[in-house]
Amino acid sequence: MLPTSPLLILAHIIVTVILSLMIISRRINVSTTLSWIILLSVLPIAGPIMYFLFGSQSLGRKRLKTGGAIRQYYQRDFGIGKRRVAREDLPVADYLQELSWMLSIQTGFFPAAGNKHKLYSEAPPLIEAIIADIDAAKDSVYLEFYIVDPQGLIVDVLAALERAATRGVDVRLMVDDFGGRPFFRSEWDEQLVAAGAEVIHSLSVNPIKAFSKRTDLRNHRKVILVDQEIGYTGSFNLTDPVKFKQGKGFGEWVDVMLRLEGHIVSSLSCMFNTDYIFDSQGMDHTDQDLAELSDDGDAAPHFSEGMAMQLVPSGPEMQTSIIHELIVASIFGARKSVTIVTPYFVPDETLQLAMTNAAHRGVSVRLIVPKRVDSIMARHAGESTFDELIRAGIEVHRFIGGMLHTKLVQIDDQMTLIGTANIDMRSFYLNLEMTLCVYDDTFAAEINALVDSYIAASEMLDPDKWEQRGPFLRWKENILRLASPLL
Repeated sequence: MLPTSPLLILAHIIVTVILSLMIISRRINVSTTLSWIILLSVLPIAGPIMYFLFGSQSLGRKRLKTGGAIRQYYQRDFGIGKRRVAREDLPVADYLQELSWMLSIQTGFFPAAGNKHKLYSEAPPLIEAIIADIDAAKDSVYLEFYIVDPQGLIVDVLAALERAATRGVDVRLMVDDFGGRPFFRSEWDEQLVAAGAEVIHSLSVNPIKAFSKRTDLRNHRKVILVDQEIGYTGSFNLTDPVKFKQGKGFGEWVDVMLRLEGHIVSSLSCMFNTDYIFDSQGMDHTDQDLAELSDDGDAAPHFSEGMAMQLVPSGPEMQTSIIHELIVASIFGARKSVTIVTPYFVPDETLQLAMTNAAHRGVSVRLIVPKRVDSIMARHAGESTFDELIRAGIEVHRFIGGMLHTKLVQIDDQMTLIGTANIDMRSFYLNLEMTLCVYDDTFAAEINALVDSYIAASEMLDPDKWEQRGPFLRWKENILRLASPLL
């Protein structure tokens, strides 16, 4: 039983009022604000502790203040603005041109043409390509991942990194401190360092710093850069899908990864460099640290034929939740079709409205999610929205061929968003994420073929059968939906 003395009650009221005013002053969305205020009110001790640990989105004021300057330094250094495609020259509808320009203003990353790609949807050929590129590296190999799990096929990748470091290639591996625990606990951490590689803990988990910055913010980005001429990005962590989290009933993990050449690689380099500076030198970095990763950008190839691409990084180090804004705006503007593939689907009211509004306007809207995911809370919170989506005419497909981990949004077969962000509040507001915008109808056709293969291994929800699920399940969904702003 909680103490009920007048002084403790008064202290609880004062703490609740002060923290509530702090939350209100942050001007976050109303549902999240109300959820935190309710939590603080009903949990006198646990509520404030949870808020200090998980409530603030801050990565630290200094990082937020300095991040833009460092990012702009590398954008100038790599000549990102020099090779941009003019808004009116993008081969997409007018509203997508306007959206691309908004992204450019917000992030400093402009769309650039002349990029080549290869799409990988299976791990063995992807791993083979990564190893071949690492073995051919002459100057540098930079990697940034949320999870590195040193077993199965991934051992071969780590061995390739060791070979590269041994022959004098500049190897830097940046791994999220939380997601990378399997790697940091293995012998590969020290083994790579002994070979000459640099291993960096990204967003280190430190309870002592909980009062100055949030401790559960994660670096969810996934990038490989070879000689700053070849890049990889997508949803694939450095994990073997046959080995990773097996025995939990999810099946093999299903991901997608792009191998890239062209100007877009310079944008990926800028993002990696910015993250690296913060996680290695931190606020004590010098001009020499910045210059060490410099590149004039002029050597980047410009292919006579290639796709227009644009990088969109997102996270609490940015001024706005730009990926969320991008997805909502693009769905509201869609004229023909919207396809969403995501492992975790916990939309806020704005995104849900955008989807149902598109369906009401006659736009074909498809949602593909895995039937089983490794987060029960996220699964049921997402399923609580299915009634409204189905009634609006949206097709909801549940993938039964494994743990579908691909994250993509496609609009009108003209713009494809593919990267690391899930459709949930953690990706939109908390994690360091990145999305690649590809403005190309041939790429959209390639993605459509991939999506068709997902749908072939899925079951589409039948409205009548979905209505027949039991009251207990509905109750559980609705309870967890209340917590969705905090997930």
